[in-house]
Amino acid sequence: MKVFISYSHEDKKYAKLIATKLKESGHDVFFDTWSLQAGDNLIEKVNKSLKETDALIVIVSKNSLRSKWVMHEFSAIALGDLSNRQSRVIPVLIDGSSVPQYLARYVYIDLTADLDDGIQRIVNALSKQYSQDLTEKKEKVRTYGTAISTLSHALHAGRLTLVCGAGVSIGAGIPCWNKLLIGLLESMMRKISKDRSIPFDNVTPDKFQQRYQPSALVLGKYLKSNLGKDFLPELRDALYSKNPTSCGIIDLIVELSRPQRDGKPLESIITFNFDGLIEEQLKRNNIRYKPIASEGTRSRPNELPIYHVHGFLPRKGPIEKDVEIVFSEDAYHSQFLDPFSWSNLIQLSKLSQNTCLFIGLSCTDPNLRRLLDVSNRKNPSRSLNHFIVKKTPTSPNNSDNLDQLAFLLEEQDANELGLNVLWVDEFDGIRDILRQILESNK
Repeated sequence: MKVFISYSHEDKKYAKLIATKLKESGHDVFFDTWSLQAGDNLIEKVNKSLKETDALIVIVSKNSLRSKWVMHEFSAIALGDLSNRQSRVIPVLIDGSSVPQYLARYVYIDLTADLDDGIQRIVNALSKQYSQDLTEKKEKVRTYGTAISTLSHALHAGRLTLVCGAGVSIGAGIPCWNKLLIGLLESMMRKISKDRSIPFDNVTPDKFQQRYQPSALVLGKYLKSNLGKDFLPELRDALYSKNPTSCGIIDLIVELSRPQRDGKPLESIITFNFDGLIEEQLKRNNIRYKPIASEGTRSRPNELPIYHVHGFLPRKGPIEKDVEIVFSEDAYHSQFLDPFSWSNLIQLSKLSQNTCLFIGLSCTDPNLRRLLDVSNRKNPSRSLNHFIVKKTPTSPNNSDNLDQLAFLLEEQDANELGLNVLWVDEFDGIRDILRQILESNK
């Protein structure tokens, strides 16, 4: 059998040990580099190797996870093997590193406990007698016992930060981003019509958006500029227009925020939402908290800090003049350009010190992605310390290969930002994840 070994040069010792044992068992082993020349395509080289070899062994270690080249190689191998029913890829773990999720669909062999036994298992995996059991791809059923345990331990130790996006509040009745923009656009058109005597009788906000198709951030700038001093009151009215209160996700966030008998509550909450629904429910349950939306505001040791990194508009009370809402293009630019802003520093601090669970967001915000990338680059072990809950990708024509490609690409992207992905079929699955963390902590 022809076998190729992919590895980082720092792990050549392990590659040689595996190669020697495989050669003794009669296999033809290659473990040099891909011998790429200038202009060569890595994916084409990998696909060629997949055709020319019978098996690919991927050595996963801290060294390989630190190497961009090796990680590109791993991704190309997983992508090239995507459509094969019978897998020929065997990941081999040589230290306590996290196996990238896009390789986790394979049955991997762990050498950390017993090197000799592990290498023998590789030999067995490539023999006719055992190959089917160890080279068949795992079923699509995904279990997250290890992830839940990690998150539960972080909660118990007072090191769990919850990072909340719009999906947390939408279930309680806060309008989604598109509906929020449409509602504010209607207010802007009404104001312009009244102030400038410009009739818009036959033009609806939906028609305006369909005709000109401005991006959400550009439209936000239109709204902020033309609504003027009415912008924040109009935004608050739109947020709470349906009198939202709570939902299952928020109720479980409250439970996670409650002091535990044998452990600690959430260390902090970072939210990209403007609303105060979480604060309202914490107050209703007599849990001390402190909303923080500007530099200089601090929480007390017995208060749960809730960092509104895009601004905060509580339901009641006067709106302060210096309230900053990250809503429009210029505000995003300001946040992106100032690496020492309080919100950026807070996020970097929590990413470096805590375990973070991202819920209700898509992770497309360029500033958040930059902060995740910076945090991951500063992590010498390249371990996947944080988690994000995402909705399972499904293609319109139920193409299994297309779905598998979507899984691979999204997991690859998340892993490169230091995130593990917890897939749920519907966003209601977020509640199940939070409930399991809570119950595992008891």
